[in-house]
Amino acid sequence: MGAQYLDLAGYATAAIDNLVIVGANEWTFGANGDYDSAVLRSNDDRMLIARRPTSAAAAGEQLAISRALSCLTPGLRSRLSFSIPTELGRLNTAEVQLAVYDFIPGTTCDRLPLEHDSMLVADIGRAIAAIHALPKQFVESAGLPIQSAIDSREAVEQLMAKARDTGRLPAPLDDRWGGAVDDSSLWNFVPSVIHGSLERSSFLTNGAGVVGVLGWGDLRIGDPARDMSWLHSVDGAVTRAVFDEYVESRGASVDRQLRQRSTLYAELELARWLIHGVDTGNEAIIADAEQLLDSLVNRVRALEQTELRHETLPVLDLVEVQELLAEAGSKNRHPEQRLMRPTEDANPTGPLQPGDDFELPEDLEVDAPEDDPEYFDEEQDAGFAASGRGSNPADRDIAPRG
Repeated sequence: MGAQYLDLAGYATAAIDNLVIVGANEWTFGANGDYDSAVLRSNDDRMLIARRPTSAAAAGEQLAISRALSCLTPGLRSRLSFSIPTELGRLNTAEVQLAVYDFIPGTTCDRLPLEHDSMLVADIGRAIAAIHALPKQFVESAGLPIQSAIDSREAVEQLMAKARDTGRLPAPLDDRWGGAVDDSSLWNFVPSVIHGSLERSSFLTNGAGVVGVLGWGDLRIGDPARDMSWLHSVDGAVTRAVFDEYVESRGASVDRQLRQRSTLYAELELARWLIHGVDTGNEAIIADAEQLLDSLVNRVRALEQTELRHETLPVLDLVEVQELLAEAGSKNRHPEQRLMRPTEDANPTGPLQPGDDFELPEDLEVDAPEDDPEYFDEEQDAGFAASGRGSNPADRDIAPRG
């Protein structure tokens, strides 16, 4: 970046009246070529970050972020336990587009290991739940995108059609994803406010919890499963822990098919990567996408999970219902039993490890009973975690850099 940060400091003073910069440094933390960024210090000791997009796509993204951030009022922000950037000024001229934000100190979570039993992982689940619990009215009033369950389903159909038109989509995946689209029960959900483009790098941490969430250009009302799809790129135990905390935070408002749709969205990123390669004529990306798709086919065949089906509750007869109610009543009379229920399969010497048996809290057993297909089955991640790569193929080293 050279001394470009000095240029950005100068542009920042043009974007914000009476701003006096007394210090500046280039900001290459997680840079991927989409923005030139600089961290600035003002004479009143404020820390700011100036970002200048380097491509038309990044410029459009920055405008979308600006629009979303302007809708997140102090009242809405007070509902969240973490910080959201505030845009302090903007410069739009024929020569440059630049935005200045308050600087949120912290480290993005993609630069740290995630441990399933850490406070940070639990806080990620709570942070996502808090976003989804925001009132919908502000999104509607701001004219931001609104996607119904039907719209979400149709968007998947359209993406599949584009992938199919490339002539490179493996038939088993066409059948797998097509079956998911045709399963009406899978799409029986209530849309919520969603971030829209959450990734591991979206979360800022101080090492103990989530202190900030970045991005926001895709803020909308839509399928909450979209904000969970990135979890299929991390260790299965971490995935379970985040879902666990999310379910506990949101309670009865969590739809049963959330995990299934998030799996579908994660897999569809491979189709999106293929389409990108074909559209740009990049043979390296096309070859990479085809390899990833073939690996996914082999993975789901090996796991004998060629279909993405909705979760179903077991059908109980009258006696079983009475026994279930009696057991629930007994647990309510003896709440101390809810604190710990050791099992023969539990690991008494330490925390759960990947592959260990996992028992849901008993207050969630109606949503995920033991004899039902396991809600937190890491095998459904279809190999993303096993590959050690993110669910977003554009994060791979082969991706073109700006």
